[in-house]
Parts: sequence; C-alpha cells; structure tokens
Amino acid sequence: MSFTFLNRNLVRAAAVICTGLSGIAWAQAPASSLSLIFLEPTGVVAPTGSIPVNLRFTNNDPGLDFVVDSALPNGGLDASILPIEGQGYDTDTGTYFFAPYASYTSFDLTIGFGCSGNFTAPGKCLDGPPYTFEFASNPFSNPFTLAAGAHVDYLFGSFVPTSGPVAAGTYEFYRSVVWLNVTGLDADGRDLSSVVFPSSTCRGDSAAVCAADSYFTRVAAVPEPTTYALMGLGLALVGWQARRRSPARH
Repeated sequence: MSFTFLNRNLVRAAAVICTGLSGIAWAQAPASSLSLIFLEPTGVVAPTGSIPVNLRFTNNDPGLDFVVDSALPNGGLDASILPIEGQGYDTDTGTYFFAPYASYTSFDLTIGFGCSGNFTAPGKCLDGPPYTFEFASNPFSNPFTLAAGAHVDYLFGSFVPTSGPVAAGTYEFYRSVVWLNVTGLDADGRDLSSVVFPSSTCRGDSAAVCAADSYFTRVAAVPEPTTYALMGLGLALVGWQARRRSPARH
C-alpha cells in the first residue's frame, strides 16, 4: 500500500526543540482513542460533478486531550504514537539508513491519501481518469489540541472529473489518514525523519477489509434522455433571451 500526502501550510516551532526520549511523561490520549470517518460515506453524483470528501477526526477518550505541540517534550504525544526509529541520509556514502531516535525535534500533523479504490487510474493514485484528486488545505496547526470527547470536521479534498463526464458506475475510496511527520536525531547527532498514522478511515489493506469500516462510495448517474431534453431547452431559452436583449446593429 503506497501513500501520497499533503505537507503544506504547516506551522513549525520558531526554534528547534531537542527533547530527549526520557523527557516528561505527558498524560495524553493514546492512538487507540482516535477515529477518522467519512461524513458522507455514500451518495449519487452527476457525471460532471466534483465530489467533496469530508472527514471527522474524533478523540474518543473521555478524559485526555490529544495534543501535537513541537514546543512540548515528545511533542506532547502519548508514547503509543511516537516512532521508535527514523530514516536518515548519509551524505558521505549517498545511502539511506535507519536508526533509533535519541531525541525528537519537531512534530507536524497533516492529511494523507492512501491509494485505494477506483476513483483514479490504477497505479496513479491521485490522477485519473476517471477522477483526479485535489487536496484541500491542511486543517491542522501546530500546536494542535483535540479535547477529550471532541471532534473536528474538515474538507479533505475533492475528486474532480479528469476530462469531461465520467462513465456511469460506482466509485470507491477507503484510505484517508491523519499523518504525523516526525523529525529528530540519532545517537550520533544525525537527522532522522519518519511518518506515523495516528488515525485512519481503515487500518486494513483491502477493500474487503475496509468495507466494514468507514468507506467512501459515490454512484455516478447518467441523466435520463428527458433530462437532456430539458437541459437543451433551457440553454435554447437562455440563448434566445440573450439575442433578444442584444442591441440592434446598423
């Protein structure tokens, strides 16, 4: 399963805060208390219509906040969310490596797209036909707090017809994630980075598994012949009115 993600409009701490892994333990909501669902999981759309994807991110813990704040030790996050290992790049050898984090430096929450379903062309993830996916702006700031029992609704993005009307049929999508970018240092002071997914619409890797979770489906309907006739009549009337109101030319 591959992922494509948006990483813009992020607010970072003005200074890099280097925090040891043995820092203060914060009582924060664990990843298991978080959920992500599609607000309008099903519907019918016109063959030329764009399809907004709206999500609800919820902290189901009754007493603990979910916090992401680069100015706090360990980003203010529960240990269950923090990555143990990160990836770095060795400029001397020109190779990538993995190493345990000795400290964390920044935490940025954003939105992610898991390549899934048939809205876009196989193997292209975001690009069609039949639809092309366009990300909305990142709804999360830094610092970000989601209070105990609270939720935040946001526009994740939209599926837009790639080139004209799409064929009638059922289109599906099931993998959206809340994406956390983490940076830090290893024991030798080398830069590390990694991504973790505090919440997802589905933790599985197949449509069959995810169908039991939050699943996004739209039926693209082709207008009936009578609808086309009415549309044509409307356009004819608009054109006639426009000609009628045009000033006479001499």
